Amino acid sequence: MITVVSVALVIVSTYSVVKGSLSAGMTRVLAVIALLSLVALVYGLIELALAVIATTAERRRKAREVTERRRGDRARKPTPH
Repeated sequence: MITVVSVALVIVSTYSVVKGSLSAGMTRVLAVIALLSLVALVYGLIELALAVIATTAERRRKAREVTERRRGDRARKPTPH
């Protein structure tokens, strides 16, 4: 959600700054909004990447648990101490 809102804010505020039809004060405000939105966009993308990594790790962990629960000849042999 952060990423989507940030993309919209970056596009709108950058367009307004580049267009240049606003006053100097308003242009500066929009430039600051564009920069802050860009930072939020990067943050959202990093969060998204970390969520994908965590989901993949969780799937692997569950698959490993299923493999370790096998019985009979296919069961893991205990390690001797």
